[in-house]
Amino acid sequence: MGGLKSVRHRVVANSSKSRLSMIYFGGPPLSEKIAPLPSLMRGEDSLYKEFTWFEYKKSVYNSRLADNRLGLFEKIAAS
Repeated sequence: MGGLKSVRHRVVANSSKSRLSMIYFGGPPLSEKIAPLPSLMRGEDSLYKEFTWFEYKKSVYNSRLADNRLGLFEKIAAS
């Protein structure tokens, strides 16, 4: 059985239950803001800046599948 290479992503998952990932070919309106749900962050800061679906799609079209597609949106850590 073949497989597909996954793009880089981060998941907060329950380690005691199995998880299923699925691809889909749809998306929200282009102006929709993408950010983690505050209830899932448990007071932690997000590693990424908020961005729109349009900004994400634009970066995807300029990259390859194996590229870090979220790199453009990473917050720079203060040293």
